[in-house]
Amino acid sequence: MNTRSSAPSDNTGSGLLDRVAQGDATALEVMFSSHRERLKRMVQINLDRRLAARFDASDVVQETLLDASRRIHEFVRDPAVPVYVWLRQIARDRMADLYERHLTTQKRSVLREQSWGLSQDSLDQIATQVAAHEPSPSGRAMARELRDDVHRALAAMPEPERDILIMRHLEQMSLVEIAARYGISEGAVKMRRLRAIRHLRSALQRRGAGSSPSRDAE
Repeated sequence: MNTRSSAPSDNTGSGLLDRVAQGDATALEVMFSSHRERLKRMVQINLDRRLAARFDASDVVQETLLDASRRIHEFVRDPAVPVYVWLRQIARDRMADLYERHLTTQKRSVLREQSWGLSQDSLDQIATQVAAHEPSPSGRAMARELRDDVHRALAAMPEPERDILIMRHLEQMSLVEIAARYGISEGAVKMRRLRAIRHLRSALQRRGAGSSPSRDAE
């Protein structure tokens, strides 16, 4: 029985994965190349801003893919999640290593799941897409205040809900990928996402930074 048939779907075809399993270096490069830009975007979104000033996202991605190439036999033997979800976790582990070495002495187990600082653009996107808040014309001070409010609201949110919000709205991950990441159903992902949106909007409205909620979009 081919175990690869049970893996959740993504944009890597089973034929390509078969070639990778057979040691085809060209197929491996094609597979990795198809996810390179997504990984770079994920790193840019999640890398702690103090680290971002010292390490380029492209370098983190390159190290991630080098690590993945050394471990590819582990994945093709039992591909229980989409390729991108597997690569994403390696990239997050890489960021955790950087965080541990350069910013803190906390235990690695804590850092593996920690939420790194979001960029100003990312906070703006969350505010616009999720919080149903349109940018105010009143200037930079209001924009900074809104970002601070969004950041505080996200920090106060339960971690799984916050992460699902970031994965869905900033990283543009599919419901299938998020469900595979957490080992839950797509329906459960939708419920957690909706709960996170409500928490965020409620927090912003209490601070006077949100507007009337709009219809939740998938």
